Amino acid sequence: MAASLQRLTSVGRYFLQRHLVKTRYFNGLPVGPRRLLATPAPHQVTLNVPETNVTTLENGLRVASEDSGLTTCTVGLWIDAGSRYENERNNGTAHFLEHMAFKGTRKRSQLDLELEIENMGAHLNAYTSREQTVYYAKAFSKDLPRAVEVLADIIQNSTLGEAEIERERGVILREMQEVETNLQEVVFDHLHATAYQSTALGRTILGPTENIKTINRGDLVEYITTHYKGPRIVLAAAGGVCHQELISLARFHFGKLPSRDQGEVPAPPPCHFTGSEVRSCLCFFGVFCYIFEILMLCSQNNCKSTQRADD
Repeated sequence: MAASLQRLTSVGRYFLQRHLVKTRYFNGLPVGPRRLLATPAPHQVTLNVPETNVTTLENGLRVASEDSGLTTCTVGLWIDAGSRYENERNNGTAHFLEHMAFKGTRKRSQLDLELEIENMGAHLNAYTSREQTVYYAKAFSKDLPRAVEVLADIIQNSTLGEAEIERERGVILREMQEVETNLQEVVFDHLHATAYQSTALGRTILGPTENIKTINRGDLVEYITTHYKGPRIVLAAAGGVCHQELISLARFHFGKLPSRDQGEVPAPPPCHFTGSEVRSCLCFFGVFCYIFEILMLCSQNNCKSTQRADD
């Protein structure tokens, strides 16, 4: 995040120096030392972006923040544990875990968690992508410590009860049916399936139906212990946040997470790009047919690199 901000700042500075000084406003200003003393640098005036602070804890967990002085904040955990880290057998586990996050912990029942967030006037949510699983909260700045504590509780102390697992299994199966009617979701699933054939990125985030029907508590616990480690996690916050306070909260709530020295962090499986074509016809309610094509054309260089990788 810090690197991205630095790139943005340098690009903005270049744009201002090379282009904005030629506008009518800047043309009316005197040039030379007197102008520089009288007016601040253009990028200081225009780019009112808070500084990004990044700190790495002893266990590899990174803490990032931007303090804009607001009365509200957003804080979350970005974990490199999306569906690309799964295999054929456990594909769908990361998304299943996301569903189980708010079903109760050893400290809070599901009702207690919902009432606490509601009484804070906060918002708690999560999502899963191919790259990451994310848990985040939006709250008042004064409630930042409570928000971080709740996030720590749900990723480290979830009960993962058998009854809740069975209930969420049905919810996910219904969600899969809804996704299959969403053209945008279907197109991108086909895109990944044809672009990254026979690799983790080619599989769907929700996983196949047969996996959802068989995922159990042991699979969920194994995924947490394998992937929820310090080097894989970023605690990030923006809004009215103090970076030093966030570091202290991170050390207190996440300091005991496994680090590099407590078990090797598995690397993501290699995912090679494959050029191909998919043609599919989707019919809805027997009324119309929506035909789409996904054309993935592999350049000569890409083809050669893929062949080398396969060899």
